[in-house]
Parts: sequence; C-alpha cells; structure tokens
Amino acid sequence: MTDPTFAAISGGDGTPPEPDWRSIFTEDDDIACATVQWGLVVREMRDASTLAVANGHAIKRLVEFRVQYERAARQVAESGPILKAKRSRVPQYNPHWIVMRQADDNIRVAEIELGISPLRRGKAGKVNRVKKAPRAADAFLKPVSK
Repeated sequence: MTDPTFAAISGGDGTPPEPDWRSIFTEDDDIACATVQWGLVVREMRDASTLAVANGHAIKRLVEFRVQYERAARQVAESGPILKAKRSRVPQYNPHWIVMRQADDNIRVAEIELGISPLRRGKAGKVNRVKKAPRAADAFLKPVSK
C-alpha cells in the first residue's frame, strides 16, 4: 500500500525533467526541434550511463544551442554566408552565419562536458565488461599457483 502523502518527484529515475520549450521558443519548428534534440541527448547519455538529474541544465543549454544552430543554418542555406551590405553593397558576413558558427562552438563545448562527442564518448561512460567465451586453449594457459 502506498502512502497518499508522498508524491512522485520528476527525475527520480535519474532523468532530468524536460523543460517547457514553449516558454523558451515561440516558433513551432523550434519547439519540435528542441523536443527531438532533448530526446536524442537523453537517450545517448542514458545508453552511456552518464545521465543524471544534475545534468539537466547543461542538456537544456546544449539543446538551446542546437536549436539556434538549426535556425541560423536554415537562414544561411537560403541566403548564403556572404551578403552585400544594403547601402555600400560591400560583401559582409551574414549575421546568421556568425550565429551558426558561435552556436557550433558552444555545442562542441557542451557535448564534451556531457561526454557526447565521439572523442569523449568512450571516456565518459561506464565500461561494460563482457566475459570471454571459454576455449580449449584456456586449460593449458591457467596460472600456476605457488
């Protein structure tokens, strides 16, 4: 019998609660992207045994940067990384290109901190030891006790 005075706490299973993306983003595409990215990161970290409630804020920042990157990348895909200034017609960097590059740098740092980047993936997670199948040669290679 459960005590009715106890309420379930979100994150009790080690998974941080997903933020309310509607309070952060206004575009439906951004909200959908954030939801998908949150799921990807949480599953990746759960599979690597590195997921904890304490990582929630860092995961949120990573997702926000990924959404910003995607938004800026769409704009750069439409208009290119170089634009001509309106008055002088001098070529200049597209502001969305700059946002995209800065978001990429922040994504890279956040992924390293969370152990998601390919370089850190093997170092961050728990190592699953697999017992080797016995072979006939093992009988001849047993250590000799003194």
